[in-house]
Amino acid sequence: MNSQYDGFNWMISLQKGELLVESLIKFAKKENIHGGWVSGIGGALSVQLAFYDLQARDYEIKEFNKPLEITSLHGNIAYKDGEPFIHLHGTFSDANMQGLGGHVKELIVGGTCEIFLHNWFKGKLTRSEDDATGLALLDL
Repeated sequence: MNSQYDGFNWMISLQKGELLVESLIKFAKKENIHGGWVSGIGGALSVQLAFYDLQARDYEIKEFNKPLEITSLHGNIAYKDGEPFIHLHGTFSDANMQGLGGHVKELIVGGTCEIFLHNWFKGKLTRSEDDATGLALLDL
């Protein structure tokens, strides 16, 4: 992982084989990031995507073990139970230009993954369990 900081935002470049979510958690801890908005592009060797079933109150997870273009990543970094919590959604395309998308549980970077992280400066951004949905929602 390489990164540059302009005093307000981060540019992050992940290399082939790195785990996206795990790397962002480590980065948030190392750089003392209290929250932020994430967007990115790049490639993946494999990705675990999820869909949240509101009725079952659980995620359905599928793994795609093939090279994919990361056409879009969007999400945020907040804290839950004192630890960084990465919430990402993504869209991807395969060699046939067929798309898929969902909640990103984890992905292995292909050639690169380029991330823009917009820092949150209003204290720590946190999440708490919501009884109505079973989700950890932002405390705003």
